[in-house]
Amino acid sequence: MNNFLIGSSKFAVSSLRSNLAAPATRLVAARCFSSGDDDNEVKTGIIKYFSYKTQFGFIIPDGVDKKTHSDSDLFFIHRNDIKTEENANGEKFYPGLKRNLRVAFKVSPADDNGKSAKAYELTMADGTLVPPFQTGYLERYSKSQKAQFGDKVFTIMSTCADQQEMETKIVSAFDQVKENIEKQRAKMERAGVSADE
Repeated sequence: MNNFLIGSSKFAVSSLRSNLAAPATRLVAARCFSSGDDDNEVKTGIIKYFSYKTQFGFIIPDGVDKKTHSDSDLFFIHRNDIKTEENANGEKFYPGLKRNLRVAFKVSPADDNGKSAKAYELTMADGTLVPPFQTGYLERYSKSQKAQFGDKVFTIMSTCADQQEMETKIVSAFDQVKENIEKQRAKMERAGVSADE
C-alpha cells in the first residue's frame, strides 16, 4: 500500500493501490493544519446550507463532490465570520447566505467538538462583501411573517371563548406582523438596499 501527498502537506491520500485491479474506492482527504505561511490561504466553494434563524451553515469547498461528501469535507460558517461593513451610522448588517452562492473564505481548525473546520472572513468569490440582503429577502421575510400570523390566528381562535377578546388578539397579531415587515424594510433602506430587490 502506498501513501501519496497531493499538492502540499494539507492533504494526504490513503488506500491507493498502484498495480492491483480493484474496484474504485473513495479517496479520503485528511485536513492537516499547520502554522505555516499558507494559513491565510483563501479557498472558494459554494454554500450548501445557511439558516437565518440559527445564523450558521456549511460550505462545500471546490474540489469536493456536492452529493457524496462527508461532514468532515464541509466548512462551518457562522454569521459573525462573514466580512461586513458598518453603515454611516455605525450600524452593522449581517448578511444571510443562499444555497449555491459562490464564496471565498479562510479556514481555521474545527472546535474541539466540531466535525467541520471553520470558515472565516467570508466574502463573495470575487472578494467583494456579501450583500447585506439577498435578492427577494423582503418578500421571503414577509411570507414567513404571514405564515406565523396564520399560526397565531389559529391558536387564538382555538383558545378564545370571548368574541371581543379573539378579535382584539387577532388585530394585535396583525399589527405586529405589519410592524415587523416595516422594520425590515427600514433596515434595508438604512443599508442602502432597495426593498424592491
